[in-house]
Amino acid sequence: MANVPSDFAAWLQSECLFAATSSADLQVIWGALAATAEVISPLALHEDAQDEAERQMSLFGVPLAVEVLQVPGQRVDLVARPVTLTASRAGYAGGLNVFVIGARELDQIDRTNLTVVRRLP
Repeated sequence: MANVPSDFAAWLQSECLFAATSSADLQVIWGALAATAEVISPLALHEDAQDEAERQMSLFGVPLAVEVLQVPGQRVDLVARPVTLTASRAGYAGGLNVFVIGARELDQIDRTNLTVVRRLP
């Protein structure tokens, strides 16, 4: 690490923060297959790493559905973002929070097929 400042090298070699959390509800349902969120964090405080692990558990610790919805316009800009979508499809009438994981723009009709992940009720 001759080209790296010594304080930065020391930081790179220091112990990382590790936080884990699980869901008692999921453990009852899934037993040994229940999800556990484990985070290795660059966050400065252990409490912040624990908060991040719990945030991830609240998202990924429940059943998820992957769906494709069509929206107006060219919307590839929505990839990797949480958005609220409203549609006539069941569950979307009042608006539903989803995470966009893909987009296919349909230039000829000025619409976009969004691939989204959403929590199941």
